[in-house]
Amino acid sequence: MSFSLSEIEALSRKAARGVGYSWGMAEDAGKSVRWLCSWGLPGAEALARYLQDRGRAPVQPEGPIDLSASTWTAAPAPLCPLMTGAAISDCASQDARLQLQNVEWPLLLLPQVAWPDHACTLRWASTTLCWDGTLHLSGPPLTPQADLVTLSPGANTKGKACRQTFRANPMPQAKEVLSRFAALTYAPETEMSRRTGAGAELVDRD
Repeated sequence: MSFSLSEIEALSRKAARGVGYSWGMAEDAGKSVRWLCSWGLPGAEALARYLQDRGRAPVQPEGPIDLSASTWTAAPAPLCPLMTGAAISDCASQDARLQLQNVEWPLLLLPQVAWPDHACTLRWASTTLCWDGTLHLSGPPLTPQADLVTLSPGANTKGKACRQTFRANPMPQAKEVLSRFAALTYAPETEMSRRTGAGAELVDRD
């Protein structure tokens, strides 16, 4: 199942909005999935499974409590990777070393920390992602939850080089989940919407 990067971005944006994120955060989610897919990484799978988990969790993920700290946490809730990634992009120094405690689906952080012309390394458990204008991966990219994620300046460890692509190839299950959440953004059809031009016309004019 293949999609253009624009298609997977739009679907991911609507899915994030469908579960309650603001349109601004949903835009970030869409762009993040597009960026991950452009490097051959399972961004659609990560977002789909995260949005599913978010709906089931008794405690909703949050953004970091103290942005001035060297270790970010949302305790007792886990850190939301979308909110935390946006906070890093907006507030964190590019040269600082940052630790993040209890992050769900940490792969979704990567697009927000891979700044242009700035090398960095993102690590959790047995996974390392190094960015220096190209991307190198060591370990499994899909991790549901990481007790500790470390962001440090410099591409300190090289792994397998990721190749850029112009198509997204999400698993069917991920596409199904994203489509289901995206459908929550659609307005229900009404008699008035049909009469004013939504969908097919009432009268066949052929």
